[in-house]
Formats: sequence, C-alpha cells, structure tokens
Amino acid sequence: MLSLLISIFWGIVGGLLAWRLRVPGGAAVGAMAACMLYNIVQTQPAQVPTWFSLAAQIAVGVTVGSTANRELFQNGFAIFAWALIGAICYLLLGLLLAIVSNRLGHIPFATGLFGFSPGGFTNMSIIAGEEGADAARVTLIHFTRVVLLFIIVPWLVRLLVSR
Repeated sequence: MLSLLISIFWGIVGGLLAWRLRVPGGAAVGAMAACMLYNIVQTQPAQVPTWFSLAAQIAVGVTVGSTANRELFQNGFAIFAWALIGAICYLLLGLLLAIVSNRLGHIPFATGLFGFSPGGFTNMSIIAGEEGADAARVTLIHFTRVVLLFIIVPWLVRLLVSR
C-alpha cells in the first residue's frame, strides 16, 4: 500500500509539473512518466487495486462525456463518417502491426492489438490489463505514440496550415 501511495504522490508531482510546463497532454503524460520512472527503480512496483482503476475509468468517462453538446450531434454527421473511416483504417493497421510483431516474437498478439489500436493510452492500458494483455507494454506503446504525436503534429500544423 505504501508503494501505491508513493506512486500516487509522484504521479501528482509529474502531472502538475508537466501541466505547469505546458507539455501537450501534460497532466496525463507527466503523471504516467513519473509513475513509470518510480516503478522502474522500485524492486516491488505499486499494485493498483481494482477500485482505483474503476474510479480512474469513471473519471475519464465523465471528463470525455462532458465535452459533448447538442451542436456536436447536429453538425457532426460528416465528422462521424470520417471518424468511422479513420477508426477502421487505424484498426486494420493495428491488427497488421499486432500480427507482424507477434510473428517476429516481440509482442504477444493481444498486447500488440491493444497497443497498436487507436484509443487513449489510459483507457486502452486499463482495458488491456482487464482482458489479460500486458498493460505495461500497452502503456509503453501508447505513451511512445502520444509523445511523438504531441511533438510532431503541432509542428506539422504550423508547417502545413497557412495562417
């Protein structure tokens, strides 16, 4: 239990620090990075109880769900169609990467599928763990993707979108 409390402490410190430094996605990315570093240096990493994981999922669901409004659904059909096309493409690419990485012996298939599929790293990691995949590896895959995208996408927008 002490290890969990210390992990929570470092998660709060890392999240607030990254948020304060205006790192894109800073609170979540900073908290995750700080907890990962803490757990890497520990001989016994923190074990997160089910109730804590459930509370985190509910908090994320409430936060994301609260962004919806009537205007989104009134004007969102075209966006939904493109989102559906994008999701299918991401899923197919994720499936391909999961198959290839598994056949090469690097990543178990279920872990690869959760790791290479679209979705937020927090939710996908939690769901992966619940389904028996390696949540830590899924987190590392998504964390790497998110950090790279947070660096590359703003740069591409500035480069390609005229103001």
